[in-house]
Amino acid sequence: MERNTETILLTDGYKLDHRRQYPKGTEYVYCNFIPRSCNWYPEAQEGVVVFGIQYFVKEYLIKQFTKHFFGLPKPEAVGAFSRRVSTFLGSDAFEVIGSKHIEDLYDLGYLPVSIKALPEGTLCPFGVPVLTITNTLPEFFWLPNYLETLLSTTLWLPMTSATTARIAKKALIEHAKKTGFPEGFDLGFNCHDFSMRGMAGVEAAVMSGMGHMTSWNGSETLPAIAALEEYYGADAEKELIAATVPATEHSVMCAGGKDTEFDTFKRLLTEVYPNGFVSIVSDTWDFWQVITDYIPRLKETIMSRNGRFVVRPDSGDPVDIICGPDPRDIIELNGNKYYVWGYMSKGDAQFQEITYKQLKRDPEFAEKHLISEAQIKGAYECLWDIFGGTTTEKGYKMLDTHIGLIYGDSITLEKQKQIYERLEAKGFAATNIVLGFGSYTYQLKSRDSLGFAMKATWCQINGEPHEIFKSPKTDSGVKKSLKGLCQVTLVDGKYKVKDQCTPEEEVDSCLQPVFMDGVEFNPTTLKEIRSNVDKSIQASLC
Repeated sequence: MERNTETILLTDGYKLDHRRQYPKGTEYVYCNFIPRSCNWYPEAQEGVVVFGIQYFVKEYLIKQFTKHFFGLPKPEAVGAFSRRVSTFLGSDAFEVIGSKHIEDLYDLGYLPVSIKALPEGTLCPFGVPVLTITNTLPEFFWLPNYLETLLSTTLWLPMTSATTARIAKKALIEHAKKTGFPEGFDLGFNCHDFSMRGMAGVEAAVMSGMGHMTSWNGSETLPAIAALEEYYGADAEKELIAATVPATEHSVMCAGGKDTEFDTFKRLLTEVYPNGFVSIVSDTWDFWQVITDYIPRLKETIMSRNGRFVVRPDSGDPVDIICGPDPRDIIELNGNKYYVWGYMSKGDAQFQEITYKQLKRDPEFAEKHLISEAQIKGAYECLWDIFGGTTTEKGYKMLDTHIGLIYGDSITLEKQKQIYERLEAKGFAATNIVLGFGSYTYQLKSRDSLGFAMKATWCQINGEPHEIFKSPKTDSGVKKSLKGLCQVTLVDGKYKVKDQCTPEEEVDSCLQPVFMDGVEFNPTTLKEIRSNVDKSIQASLC
């Protein structure tokens, strides 16, 4: 993943002169990177999945700094810093800031910092550091916080997406246990990553896509597979990293023509994909016509295939399309049934009265809200009526394996749970349904979603250690930092932090070296990360 960048300048501009702002005699600065709260992401209250640290170490601290700083001729490497600072802050400011500290770093030939971190894939509670960073040579005391920006911008997204993926997997496992999925059922494809096109560039898609794959095998984000091979020891020829199935898009269906849409379905199922999995987008014009007309006519073809035809609705409220609407939102009047989105079930009597009157006097309004029996049942039940299936040991219905659903539009963690709950209420197990998470779920997050921040909590000045901290009176308490050196231990299966600890306690910690003086330590693999994620889910379900 090539970068054409001034790596030494991957920091916030205001940090350029912090070196001179520290007290004279500062020798060491010790910081931690910590998730502080889930106030903006309440579903994540269990904690944060540690992920992306090895990517950060390999890609930036080793690869990028080697190629775009230490590996350049000295005049070019230092000159890039000097040119940028002098044009950014002005020549007078540059004269004061200088570039000798950058020359000294270049002459050293490596980044003199030590990073310790929790094992990737494990669950880190809020208020516990996922990593610590300190300098290893006193003259480079300025470096840990200089690297804060790069560290933060590289780590918050993969950790947040890995956390989202874990929450979704736990919800599926809870549903599978309740409804009795068959023993050995592969859950890895029931949630799928469709987010790449909506992410903030390729690297964001890769970082988030890798996070998704810490819990799931289903994905469309191809470059994330290569990234996991490069940074996490995965091998697509020896293990299943991620996969998908052949699938159409609306351009294919539109090109086939509206009047001959049935023929397009038939051609795809009999000529293009006579066997195996195939997903066909089915809402190009009238999804319910596909469900009630095309698919029944194609039943024999579908059942004779050695594989699965996956129906793909792609518009409307996914909960209602899959499961049928809340019965309280359906009004029966003069032998017809009408669906009034979401308002009736809220018990608003005034709205109900107004709606009844409008249905009676406004034919256009009534036509808009008219609902068919198929829509009331929802797509999943309709497919059961056509194809049937089997039942689990707990008595829940499973669709025949020749047919399935995939829904990749507007799926959120909340809607995922609603879909499972409504299917459970109808007596279904969601064995044959795939839910696709897009950029709304993975991209509509920020560093604040899990409250990530890096703070200095200890320093050494003129040989004397100092425990430092922040605790703003104007804050709710979320921004209050730890104090001093930190030790993380595992107590009853959960990480706990002790601050103001001794140097000996800091060493005896679950935070283990992952990088020191230009060298990577304790590398991990995708397989190990996935195992850690699964263990954390199982522990939380016990």
